[in-house]
Amino acid sequence: MPRAVVVHNVVKMHAEPNGDSEQVSQTVLGHTLLLSAPPAPEENWLKVQTDDNYTGWVRAKQVRLLGEDEEYPTQGHAYRVNALWAFVREQPDIQSPHLTIAPMGAWLEGQEWHGDWLHVRLPDGCEGWVSVQDVTSQWVAVTRIGSLRVEGMVISRGESTERYAVPRAGWQNALVYTARRLLGVPYLWGGSSTFGLDCSGFVQLVYRMCGLIIPRDADLQAQFERTIDVPLSDAQSGDLIFFAGGSDPHRRTITHVGMVIDGEHFIHSSGGVGVNITRLDEPYYRSILWGVRRVVDA
Repeated sequence: MPRAVVVHNVVKMHAEPNGDSEQVSQTVLGHTLLLSAPPAPEENWLKVQTDDNYTGWVRAKQVRLLGEDEEYPTQGHAYRVNALWAFVREQPDIQSPHLTIAPMGAWLEGQEWHGDWLHVRLPDGCEGWVSVQDVTSQWVAVTRIGSLRVEGMVISRGESTERYAVPRAGWQNALVYTARRLLGVPYLWGGSSTFGLDCSGFVQLVYRMCGLIIPRDADLQAQFERTIDVPLSDAQSGDLIFFAGGSDPHRRTITHVGMVIDGEHFIHSSGGVGVNITRLDEPYYRSILWGVRRVVDA
């Protein structure tokens, strides 16, 4: 299947191949997309699939086709943006003009270090510099989430691979820490980047940054095969909390999702407010509560 890499910092994914159709999601710089078919040279829109199996239409000029064996970033040179936004500058100088602003979760190809700056190659071939504090050379892929620990692989600069295990409490703390870093990010329908997030895009980004890709939409997240039902009274940090509309308890449609951060609060991205913290006993949200689900072992 043909592939492409995102060359703009944030690319809108539309429901239909036109700019007036609904934005259903976003994809960000350096991410690889699968194409539904080989594109014709004159095509302005491409139907793509992201790594969470979500599909939509993107403008062809915002991605670059990859060769059959081409990868971006190349093996051993993958760096992920961990800051909310990373300025990719023309020179290794804080005063240098920036080429682009890469959002959290974007991928860059690192070339060499120069003091506190990393020389990077962007997906379109341009080269620039990012601050060391904005990126990480470690890619964590979570393979199991048990009741006691998280297991996975750590790949550091592509040079070595080792097993690791951390207490589940460490996993929960990482989720809460990441979520709190996003406080104040504005709400955006279909948003899944730090320039704007909807409710499900927010929790997906939090989990992604902690090593696990969960489905894109709230209803799909509630059906995720690696989750189990949990009573609200037993909710723990990192659990997903869902809300639904409709008066029929058997046909209520999930309309909102957040993440529990402690025994009294959850964090979510809500319209008109953005990412914020709300009490679990807030009357409105208690009245539309659908349930709580916890990510568990595969």
